[in-house]
Amino acid sequence: MKYISVLVLLLAMSSCVDDGKKAETANPVKKRQATSKLAEKLYNGYIQNPTTQAQIDENALIDYAVDKNLDVTKTPSGLYYLIHEQGKGPMLVHNQPCSAHYQGYTLDGKVFDSSYKRGQPLIFNVGAMIPGWNEALKFMNVGTKAQLLIPSHLAYGKRGFPGLIPPDTPLIFDLEVMPL
Repeated sequence: MKYISVLVLLLAMSSCVDDGKKAETANPVKKRQATSKLAEKLYNGYIQNPTTQAQIDENALIDYAVDKNLDVTKTPSGLYYLIHEQGKGPMLVHNQPCSAHYQGYTLDGKVFDSSYKRGQPLIFNVGAMIPGWNEALKFMNVGTKAQLLIPSHLAYGKRGFPGLIPPDTPLIFDLEVMPL
């Protein structure tokens, strides 16, 4: 009987707690979903029980964007991107020579490549890179600074990049299109 009295007392006390604080401590993700328009927008695409690699990647990229508070745009292919600074001049086109500084990393923040660390931008033709870059570059011009959230099928897919990137790994790139 003593334990029941204590339990009733605890329940009564918990009902006096402000509902907002109770929601905050009960489930911070639900609170975040309810209070952030950005999270609400992104979580609209969230798959509750993912069964394919594309769905698993989608959820991981959404979680990453919400955690980092990134107001990303999603393309039909599943690429997410955020333009931090739009450049000037004509948009890049397929086969156009291009120069870019970049840093690539996995969702846990592990950097796997960086032109900044080498001190030299990468020179390439638009269309000669991984599919996620090829798609994103068409939204850019010289001077654009962007962040790309790339699902694995638009990165290195099932093969990964042996010794550097595991199979089926979504990738993040900070990208800056430079003048040639």
